[in-house]
Amino acid sequence: MSTNSIPWIRALRDYHDNTPELLTPFCTSLQKQLGIDPDVPGGSSPIGSAIYNGQIADVNGDILNMQNSTSTSLTSKLNADVSTLLHSTDLIVGFIDSTNNQKFPGNLDKITTILGRFGLKPATHGNPQQHKFNVLTTDSGSATLQAPVTGVGSVYHWRWSKDQNIWIQVKSTHKSTVIINNLPQDVRVYFQYDFTPPIGKSVYPTVSANADDFHWSDSISELIPS
Repeated sequence: MSTNSIPWIRALRDYHDNTPELLTPFCTSLQKQLGIDPDVPGGSSPIGSAIYNGQIADVNGDILNMQNSTSTSLTSKLNADVSTLLHSTDLIVGFIDSTNNQKFPGNLDKITTILGRFGLKPATHGNPQQHKFNVLTTDSGSATLQAPVTGVGSVYHWRWSKDQNIWIQVKSTHKSTVIINNLPQDVRVYFQYDFTPPIGKSVYPTVSANADDFHWSDSISELIPS
């Protein structure tokens, strides 16, 4: 089954270990690169630049205020603002991951180069952050698929084909694992997936007028039993 799986290469989230003083310049550099990167379209980022820059400014302001005071309320505010900034950064890094893996599936060298421009590096092969899109099991006329987890609030899209020319898209899900039934039996079936990243609270989703506006993964396949 491993020959049917696409390696999913994720960035290491080691910025979680940064102090607030080191986190904000990292996030500033990340946002700056997002605006100019030739492979990752910043305009599609799940967190708008104005919102993200505001969150960076909040943490910087907390650091400045704490230089002149040891108030516990200031410490509490800093911790809350750092948590918000880390959450947004995780969403952005997840977006970078998904863009890289959809454009350059399994290409570790290319993805490593792109991540390096953002000050990131890939998780090691032994790190549980690295996932694959695969067929977990098959049964009579059905298959259980598992895609890499991309965060709470993500929507996963699925489609299948018998010949990779005519594709049938099924209902989208909020889970990264899905059972697709009523598949043709005793034939090899191909599968692809895509996902829509989570959006912030009180933000309306934006969809394209074109139904084919998907970035489908490479195909995996399995023989579906009767």
